[in-house]
Amino acid sequence: MRGLITTPESRPVPPIQLPTAAVGRRELLRVGALSILGCAGGDAFGRRVATAATAGPPADGWQRQCIFILLQGGASHIDLWDPKPRAVAEIRGPYRPIATAAPGIEFGELMERSATVADKLCVIRSMTHKFSNHIAGTYITLTGSNNQRDQDREAHSDDFPGPGAVLNALQTSAPGVPRSVSLPNWLSIPGPSNRMPGQYGGFLGAVHDPFIIEGDPNAAGYKPLALTPPEGMTNDRLGNRLELNRRLDGVARLLEKDTRQQYDRLQQSAYDLVTDGRFRRALDLSEEPAQVREAYGRTKFGQSLLLARRLVEVGVQFVAYNAFNQEWDTHGGLVGRYSQIVPPMDRAFAALVADLADRGLLERTLVVNTGEFGRTPGINKDAGRDHWPNVYSTVLAGGGVRGGVVYGASDSKGAEPADRPVTPADVLATVYDRLGIPPNTELRDRLNRPMQLSDGTVLDIC
Repeated sequence: MRGLITTPESRPVPPIQLPTAAVGRRELLRVGALSILGCAGGDAFGRRVATAATAGPPADGWQRQCIFILLQGGASHIDLWDPKPRAVAEIRGPYRPIATAAPGIEFGELMERSATVADKLCVIRSMTHKFSNHIAGTYITLTGSNNQRDQDREAHSDDFPGPGAVLNALQTSAPGVPRSVSLPNWLSIPGPSNRMPGQYGGFLGAVHDPFIIEGDPNAAGYKPLALTPPEGMTNDRLGNRLELNRRLDGVARLLEKDTRQQYDRLQQSAYDLVTDGRFRRALDLSEEPAQVREAYGRTKFGQSLLLARRLVEVGVQFVAYNAFNQEWDTHGGLVGRYSQIVPPMDRAFAALVADLADRGLLERTLVVNTGEFGRTPGINKDAGRDHWPNVYSTVLAGGGVRGGVVYGASDSKGAEPADRPVTPADVLATVYDRLGIPPNTELRDRLNRPMQLSDGTVLDIC
């Protein structure tokens, strides 16, 4: 059960009402894949779908946004964000600490570019949970839920929804651009569906899955979506077809009233994405100056984060960067592997923070950089580190969060929290709070059971 939480304002929030209805796969596919709600399955309308809860904008009136970077596989806190130079060699590892732009804060030497923006970062060094399995660790990172086994499994309809799906469910109107986007791929797990839990709509329904933008933004000729109308198809003609489609559906009375409204939102969303050029232009990285693209790095990671910045600029509220196939899992050969994957991440993350700051977007855009857990304090026999959820690091920037600070601490070995332990639920409660959504918002599942959005505590970091 999700319990009471501490929030800056404790106020009752109306529960999300979940109507029941059903529609066939053919009817759903007819809406079109270009839904702002990220329609991703034929059973979307067979789920109990949320309307909107009362969730106003932050007190300062801005719509805050979030870029959530998940280094899936588990990045090493000791080698990146929380060096232990006084520990023995088998604990401190191969990397020396370096000074940063925040006095008194050191990072591992591979994080040389992130060190230059440390004055804008809040480094949480006391993250902790109990799940050492990749899938279980990812699920708690994205949902805050402890209601699971510490083992592999695939996503299913009773999962707790991820942040992107929650935001989709809470919206009251279609704004012309997706409210949540995942890129450059879904998080995957070997199995029949390859669907890793935590990133989808879960009990809110597949209709609320994030909008997926797949592909490598650094590849030549990158065109992730065909959002340009066919030749000769004007916006007026598209509008006429949309209106005719609605009238035919009204006559047929295919759907119940509440679900009809959800269905109409899908249709309108598909139409808006084609006729509103903002989203289409945001996906065109050729509009960026060459020096900006170079600053992020001409890599899949770098150009994905540049794309994330362009998406929040046009109004996308939540952008998730998903590392592919547990690429941060380093049980052996850590030095060789980190020489490949850390520099692109370090470069892109630092460029994103600096770029958002230069454009005046950082104050309203919360950036989260985390893995699902850390790595063992000791180097193993294969010159790597193993899974370690006992303590690890998560880095925040922007969104009103104080920069140049460390929150919490690990012990001298980087093995356990030594001060102010923080759970993934606490981070998510803070994310929701920064986005103007009370963490005690009540959702209801398909059996109409109440589910609190987050039972975490909003961190005092703003």
